[in-house]
Parts: sequence; C-alpha cells; structure tokens
Amino acid sequence: MGFTETSAWSWQGVDGLRSGPNNIVPENAQTYRSEGRRWNFADVAVSDVAQTPARVTPSSDEPEQHDYISVVFVRNGRYDLFDRGERLHFDSGEVGFMRGWNAVTGENPVLSRVAMVTLHRERLANQGVQVQGQLGGFRIGARLRGPSLSFVLALMHEVNAPVTACTETAESPTSTVLTQLMAGLFLEDAGYRMDSALLTSGLKARADALIARQASDPLFTPQQLANQLNVSLRHLQRSFSASGVGPAEAIRLRRLEIALRALTSASPHSVGTIALQSGFSSVKELRFALRANYGVTPREVVPGILPQPK
Repeated sequence: MGFTETSAWSWQGVDGLRSGPNNIVPENAQTYRSEGRRWNFADVAVSDVAQTPARVTPSSDEPEQHDYISVVFVRNGRYDLFDRGERLHFDSGEVGFMRGWNAVTGENPVLSRVAMVTLHRERLANQGVQVQGQLGGFRIGARLRGPSLSFVLALMHEVNAPVTACTETAESPTSTVLTQLMAGLFLEDAGYRMDSALLTSGLKARADALIARQASDPLFTPQQLANQLNVSLRHLQRSFSASGVGPAEAIRLRRLEIALRALTSASPHSVGTIALQSGFSSVKELRFALRANYGVTPREVVPGILPQPK
C-alpha cells in the first residue's frame, strides 16, 4: 500500500511545500498550510487533514491503488473529486468515495478539513459490497453518516497520542468495525436495509474497540461509552446481552488484562501504580478482580507466567 507508517505532518508556506509531496498545487504558496495525521489499524488507514485551498493531483498510477477504496468525510469546508471529465463536489457534512488513496484529483477551494478511511476492496466484498466507478457520493442522510463519522472521530481522538503507539497488526476490532461501517454506507445507499442483528453486532464491535483503547482511564464508564456511540445506555447494554458480559464487566476485564500484562512483565511496577495505570480506582479493586477471575492476588502473580482463569 502507499501508506505503511503512522505519521503526522505540518507544512506551511513555500518551505512546507518542499517538505511535502510534489503533487500538491496550492492556491497561494505563501499562505499555504496543511496539517494532518494518519493511523493504520491492520490494513485499514484513517486520515485527518486540514488544509488551505489546494489541489492534490494523482502522484502516480500505482496498479495496487485499483484494489483500494477511500471514503471521504467532509468535516468542514468543501472537497471536490474529479477524474476523466467527471467532477463531484461535497460540502460540509457530506460523504464521497474514490478509487485508491491518491488515484483521482482532489481539491478544496476553501479552507477545509476532511477525514478519510481507506480499505481494500476485498474487505468490502466480504461484506457484500462491490464498488463501481472511480468516484461517487452517498445520497443517504445523516441518520447513517452520524454513527460512521462519530466513530471515526472518536477513534481519532483516542489515538491522538504519540503516533508510534497507534499501529495495529493483523485483524483488530478497530479494522473490523471500520470495515462494517464503510460497507454499511454503500449498502444503505444502494437501498439495502441493514439487518437488526447486524446493526447490534456492529454496535458491540464499535463498543469493544473503544473499550480496548479507553479502559485504562479510571473515569471511563458505560455511560461515557454510550455517549460516544450516540446511543442510550439501555441500548448499549442490549447489544452486549448475547455475550453474557455487560459493558461494565467488559471494561473491568479489559483493565484486568492490562494489569496482568504489567504484573507479569520482567520489571513490574508497584501494585499500586499498576492498578491506577490499568484504570482501577484502587489496589483493593484490582485484588478483587484478580481473585474473582483468576483466584490469585497481585502478589501471587509470577512474572512471565499468565495465571489461568478460574
């Protein structure tokens, strides 16, 4: 793929243009500015870019770009896509798609900010989606775009940490959820109604991905999780019912997983430090969770050996 590393950039003026790729044509080189970040989740990439008026032309005709699709969410401003005589423009709040990640021309005639999700066509095909054409837009309203964009934005907020800490390998809950959400955009736009079971499964997958990233925050609660997913707490709890583990317990188990990784490391910190860094409010809470799930206390955990669940 054309994106192999998680990265961040900030380019300003003529010097910034020299530092960036050579396929950017700004409206004004002196006042040009582009800031952005990009993250990889397995083989799904998420980008967030704010830029003064500029045109980004295809830098090359890499054959592998034909195997990828990018979904572009216009957060602010306007973004145009055009290729081979076809031109589409998208205003703030609208969503478009294009082949590859840099295979068609993109232009923002005003100061704009866009979020982009790039994934392999095969991922979409596995969800029953065959994307036609070089570029296009979605006719659907905010009812579906809201959950998709809200998850992408929440995800970018959570990984807005040192970029090297954000790369995931193999399959991950995050890449799975992103694939489901992007496939949902195409399916709904084509007139398919998502099965209620699939929607419930997708909600839980999104919740699992956020729990995996935020459980170490001691203030993270099921209610905060529901707020980020734009659903009621009761709706969130229903999505967990089939698993037999509610959202509160899922958060606790994730914290326990983090704590065990620290406790079994070659040079563990103090139990108190590990408890707080894992999201537990106290050593007592960590001790209770360990006894309930593994039948041991923190001091009975042996470095290098994970205890077996009860």
